[in-house]
Amino acid sequence: MTRLLIAITLLSLSVSAMASAASTEDPVSAQRSIDLSSPQQTLDSFLRSSKQVISAWRSEQFNSLEGQIAFYQASKALDLSTTANRNRNVVVMEKIVLLREILNRIESRESVQFTPLPADEAGLKSRWRISGTDLIIEKQLEGFRAGQYLFSALSVNRLSHQYFLFAISEKQNLAHQDLYQEFILNPGPLLSRSLVMSLPAWSQELLAGLPIWQWIMLLSMSLVSFKAIRFSFLLGQLWNARFNNTKRHWQFGKQLALIFNISWMMLFSKIIDDGIWLYGMVYQISSSLILSVQFVLVAWFVLSIFIYIAILITTKKYQDTPLESSPDSSLILVLAKILGGITIVLLGLYVLEFMGVSISPLVAGLGVGGLAIALAIRPLLENLINGLTLYADGGIKIGELCRYGDKNLYGVIENIGLRATRIRTLERSVITIPNSEFANMEIDNLERRDRRRMEHILKLRPEISVEQLQVLLVNLRRDFLRHPKVEEEPTRVRFMGLGSYSLKVSIVLYIRCRDHDEFMALQEDLLFMLYKAVDQVGAKLAFSTQHQYAGRLKTIEEEQVLKAQQTVQKWHEEESFPFPNFSYSYRYEIKDTSIFPVLTSAVRKDSQFN
Repeated sequence: MTRLLIAITLLSLSVSAMASAASTEDPVSAQRSIDLSSPQQTLDSFLRSSKQVISAWRSEQFNSLEGQIAFYQASKALDLSTTANRNRNVVVMEKIVLLREILNRIESRESVQFTPLPADEAGLKSRWRISGTDLIIEKQLEGFRAGQYLFSALSVNRLSHQYFLFAISEKQNLAHQDLYQEFILNPGPLLSRSLVMSLPAWSQELLAGLPIWQWIMLLSMSLVSFKAIRFSFLLGQLWNARFNNTKRHWQFGKQLALIFNISWMMLFSKIIDDGIWLYGMVYQISSSLILSVQFVLVAWFVLSIFIYIAILITTKKYQDTPLESSPDSSLILVLAKILGGITIVLLGLYVLEFMGVSISPLVAGLGVGGLAIALAIRPLLENLINGLTLYADGGIKIGELCRYGDKNLYGVIENIGLRATRIRTLERSVITIPNSEFANMEIDNLERRDRRRMEHILKLRPEISVEQLQVLLVNLRRDFLRHPKVEEEPTRVRFMGLGSYSLKVSIVLYIRCRDHDEFMALQEDLLFMLYKAVDQVGAKLAFSTQHQYAGRLKTIEEEQVLKAQQTVQKWHEEESFPFPNFSYSYRYEIKDTSIFPVLTSAVRKDSQFN
């Protein structure tokens, strides 16, 4: 135990010794702090750190640890809160070079002096101006940098203007080299200064404020970027074309193309920021355009990812159904688009903050202008909310046949979008109805019927006997009950009355089906059965036509009349007279005993009715 305590003590002493040695031997840690406690200390700290960072840049050591520390210290003396693209090294480096060059010119004429400006409303003196310039060092009164003295935001934004005023007033050559001119002609840390200086002399000439070699590289990169984006989207289309709708989970060619384009634009931005090292208004315009393209590509990618996930969910749920026909596809796609839109808005706020645009006034303005915005977009919100209500209620889905409106119009739901619902009419035209109106309509969903009603009036010629009519009614009831697609209740075949030229038989059936084409096929089969039953008992269908006969009318065959009389007599003798209904035991025996479709049907093996 004693040896263990001694070992632990020695280990702790060695660790503390190493830590103290590291703290005394690390010059970088000592350089991390910068004194901003007074205007003079701020000026001295900036002069010292700017000299180090400019020296590191000239020796192509800008990205080294020492160079980055010096760059950080010099930038801390500047109030960059209102500077566009203040997160970019080239923007901050331009401000450092401009300020250093202005201070060098002041030191070449006279010593730097500070003039206090009038006190503010609270009676505090918080601003000092460097004599002979418009440069102001201001004490920060609030925020995390309160108490520090910084070159004011207005002075930082007007450094270019101050520099050009000195350049115009001092036409004679200065004893030292112009730092800003050196900054303009040389590249950033990604490119070799010797390589740029080895270019022809004409490439160093200024054109619209930029060296010609920078214009050439900027235009070349822009052209290459345009070609690369087009080619990547073409490859994405070819990728998707290889897979049909049954392999939708492999159709991510667009997403691959967007990932490539986003990466390419990031590389393009990196080359401009740290390679070509554009500056001034040209840089602000080009960087804003690049960032806008990046935002569009990222927003497009985010939205496409949400839609792709929605497609995967729909594909997994409805594997054998086309995407546009799956019942919940529109709801899933709409929700995916809403989530994607919210994400894009959040990304847009981040981009504005990254570009140096303060979003605090925007957020504050939302509270004031929220009411006006809500009133302006009220129709859009109504359509959106009513569209989601249609989805949530589940009353209709895509592909369903509905009867809607006061005029009882018919149509198939094609799409329920964010704003409106599209309906394909029976005339094959497309009607677009705003969701706010469609949700308030009376909608009869014909596809949700669990069975279909078949109703006919059978008209017979009055020459048939009562026995023939009774046998016909019994045969029809039996055939309908035996049919596997006809509901047992209610199935009605009733003699309903005498017409002016016919005997009327009412037929009401309910068929087990939902699809209209299936209903038409089943109805056709039942009508064939009815026609055969009428023919078997020797009855004739009656029509409201007039004929003139020269001779006697053809009477119903006596053999069929006699057969019908014998059948009815047998029912009475066996005490099984099937009127007004069949017995329960008989109905149970014959229920669903007929074969449908028939064995010789072309669709028998894989019939949609089985």
